[in-house]
Amino acid sequence: MTRRRVRAAATPAGTALLTLLTLTALAGCDSADHNSASPAKAIPSATATTSPSPSRHYRLTTPDTILDGRYEKAPGDGDDKDVAGDQVSRAMFLLGVTNGQRVHAVYTTELRKNMSFTGIWGRVEDPERSVDMLFLSAATAAKKDKRLSTFTWSGRPQRLTPDGLDRDTVLKCQGTRFTLAGTDDKPTHIRTLCVWADHDTVGTVSLADASFARYGRDIPLDRAAELTAGLRHDTRTAVSQ
Repeated sequence: MTRRRVRAAATPAGTALLTLLTLTALAGCDSADHNSASPAKAIPSATATTSPSPSRHYRLTTPDTILDGRYEKAPGDGDDKDVAGDQVSRAMFLLGVTNGQRVHAVYTTELRKNMSFTGIWGRVEDPERSVDMLFLSAATAAKKDKRLSTFTWSGRPQRLTPDGLDRDTVLKCQGTRFTLAGTDDKPTHIRTLCVWADHDTVGTVSLADASFARYGRDIPLDRAAELTAGLRHDTRTAVSQ
């Protein structure tokens, strides 16, 4: 019996696909009432969120390196060109983000680890609702996306609180496995999707690590959350109101 190969999705299609799915799915979300002025409902928040600071705001950037220089930005990955401007606007509306702007980058290491990052910064009405909406939309998009031949989730999104995460920030992670359509050997890609939101920023991070994937294992969620929190810290910059 031939064993299916499993890898950390080092190809461009596998690297950025999950983060792009979240925005494209929101743009055409079937659960949204397109004639309504209110965003679509997501999973109910488990906890109340705090009010945003009236005097300090944050934007997202894509520095050349993150996490103490261990991850470097891949050349040419500063724009997620597969997502049109009207899709982004629709996504921001459904996420409850006003005055939103978008950033995108892929960060890699020499040890076949990578983090595909898509972020939005503006004013975020309900951080937990935004996180839940992104997971719901990614699941919907994965079922419809013709670039995928298979897609499965590992468990349910788990809320995590790694060290350094602000009190009013919601961060959840969930493992995924998928194969790309049209590939000859159809390797199974293993990636972990993490999403955070606070009152100024929303970020989706798709992580892969060959040291886990070669054994068919997901990145431990607490480790994925730590890396995501570190990326958030390094890409989130205070600005004057």
